[in-house]
Amino acid sequence: MFLFVAVCLSTVASAQKLTEKDLQGNWKLSALETSGMVIDVEKEKIVLPPEMEAQLTDDQKQQMNAGMAQAMEMFKEAYAKIEGKTLKQTLGPEGQEGTFVLSQKDGKNILTLTEGDGSTKEITVSIVDKKLRLEESEGGASAVFVYAKQ
Repeated sequence: MFLFVAVCLSTVASAQKLTEKDLQGNWKLSALETSGMVIDVEKEKIVLPPEMEAQLTDDQKQQMNAGMAQAMEMFKEAYAKIEGKTLKQTLGPEGQEGTFVLSQKDGKNILTLTEGDGSTKEITVSIVDKKLRLEESEGGASAVFVYAKQ
């Protein structure tokens, strides 16, 4: 029994550890998650948490949907490209590019990105259901970029 549990736990632990090879390629943005809200690029819709949606008037919802429709083209063009130890990530006119080191910290895969200006940031990286997830936190806010492989 103990051997079975040990084998199961080691399989789960090893399945969670990513290598640089796992990350390589071109990835297209499929969703963006922030503040409990999900922007589903593939379905071209926004999903709000129930408590947030309950606070919006119909007019506010219409305005939000109209703004989202305009921004959707930008989201459809967003991508992440990982080549060797280089990450290039775009979202409209914004983006980041640099070299990275992949490591493990507290049981998570951490991509430490060094940008051209020498600044560094830690990005939690995982692959769930064959989709790349990059989670960034800054100033108390966090965002999860979900990409499908191209």
